[in-house]
Amino acid sequence: MTRRVDVTDAVEQLATMASRADGTAYLSPWPLRDLRELAAELGLRGVGGLRKADLVERLVEHTIGYRLASTALRRR
Repeated sequence: MTRRVDVTDAVEQLATMASRADGTAYLSPWPLRDLRELAAELGLRGVGGLRKADLVERLVEHTIGYRLASTALRRR
């Protein structure tokens, strides 16, 4: 049985996380196929040839990292 990515749930989970490490811990157990599906749903391009660890990093930066950077800039 193949598990389908629940993109909405994954995005909501990532939105509640306060650190990149939390996002990495959440996504690291996922199969590569599901990570690629999540990346496609989030609009990330050019991730097809990435290793799993690199893809997890890109996903975390695209979601949590971007939000943390935006928050830090607003506080200046």
